[in-house]
Amino acid sequence: MGVPAPEEQGEDQDAWSAQSKDHAFAGNWRPVMTDAIDFAVFVEKFLGEVPRGIPGDAEMRRRDPHPFVDTTAADIRPDHLDDDQIDSWFSYMAWNLWELIASRSTEGESGLIPRQEYETLSFVQQWDVYPEAMRTITAAVGVDGLVELGKVSKREVGTKVNHLRNYACALMAILGRGVGIKLDLVDPVRSRADVQTCIQFGRRLWHGTWGDGPGLASGRGFALPHLDADVREPLIAAAAPLTDPAERTLFRRFNASTELFGFMVHYDNRLGMGDTGPYPLPGGGFALVRDHFLNEPSYGWAAEVGQGMPYAVTEVMVFRNPDIAVTINDIGTTFTTPSTYLDHLDSVVVFARDTIDTPMSELRVLGADEMRAISAKAEKGVLDLYRLYARMSVDDKIWDGITVYSHDFMRPLAQRAGVWDEVRQGGFDAPTELTERAWPTLASGRAGEILAPVFLLGDGFPTVRPQR
Repeated sequence: MGVPAPEEQGEDQDAWSAQSKDHAFAGNWRPVMTDAIDFAVFVEKFLGEVPRGIPGDAEMRRRDPHPFVDTTAADIRPDHLDDDQIDSWFSYMAWNLWELIASRSTEGESGLIPRQEYETLSFVQQWDVYPEAMRTITAAVGVDGLVELGKVSKREVGTKVNHLRNYACALMAILGRGVGIKLDLVDPVRSRADVQTCIQFGRRLWHGTWGDGPGLASGRGFALPHLDADVREPLIAAAAPLTDPAERTLFRRFNASTELFGFMVHYDNRLGMGDTGPYPLPGGGFALVRDHFLNEPSYGWAAEVGQGMPYAVTEVMVFRNPDIAVTINDIGTTFTTPSTYLDHLDSVVVFARDTIDTPMSELRVLGADEMRAISAKAEKGVLDLYRLYARMSVDDKIWDGITVYSHDFMRPLAQRAGVWDEVRQGGFDAPTELTERAWPTLASGRAGEILAPVFLLGDGFPTVRPQR
């Protein structure tokens, strides 16, 4: 979801004024626009009205005081939703997605990987296979089992059963519905049952992480401090002061090289990384916890370049400077003011989770020599991946990108539930009929044209209500 941010990311929090007219974003209202849309207006504010950040969340909650992105122990249980609940979820998620995209609007795009094409087609593929996968997982573990899956990210680091998957597995599929409707391949009303399945599946996971209340970082002050105290405190306590400039240089090389490697292994997106926090510290300051996934055995290209690396590394970073402002969005991206937050890093420790099944009790601390070795392997691996991707056809790269998206947002959950082999047989390893029908249009150079209104104008969330 976006090109790799630099090793340090920053975002000033603008003091937006949220004075807007009331509109139901998931209904029929759209801004009046000429054929030549000035998308800059819609990057500045959602639909030209609602700002980014905490003021934007406040405005969305003024319009809908009880958005269905918030959960209760009671409202996660029904399988059937009414139209108002669906529209409420659509409305908030349209703003939430816009906020995420707008906050990263200055990033570039790789000319090597056709990300817009594979991303758009991935959404379609996910819409075609995810609802049934979600029903299979729910049948295996029940509603309470989904809530328990949502708790995994409170108890573990170096796991892909994390907030990113919980946040996005429903969202990606719903966006595929929106793209399919734009292409006249999906009926907005007949797709209602699958919409319900996706929304409730995600909300049950969110409830496991947070309990009653907002299920998203955007509703919690743009923070993801979900590690339980008894898990995070020993990790933070292991952080060692950075007093030697050489140690700081070593860590920054390690952080940058493993981030880029994880990014490229996962086909130019952020599925290979994620932050949680900020975690306030006694006496002031905060900690960030950052995962980079390196040795992913699920993809042939990744297994080859990741040989000899841990499955995941987790960086625990401690900052004592009280003047650093920090936010984290729902895909685990950290923004700070000032942007050069790593210049203020006081203490750090890096853990390795050697395999996907390594227990938390067997996390180990990486020493300087191993960090250097992993950095070197990551740097070589990035070059090897660039050479590999440069040799591949566009269609092959699109399919690999679809594979990463469709597998990686669902496989960790299905594996933990013990049903991945069954789920995988539901169409995960080849383009579905719907994907094949969408492919000629979305791989023809029109993906960006279709994605822009989906991301920026709320077009990914057409109502399920019959239109008169």
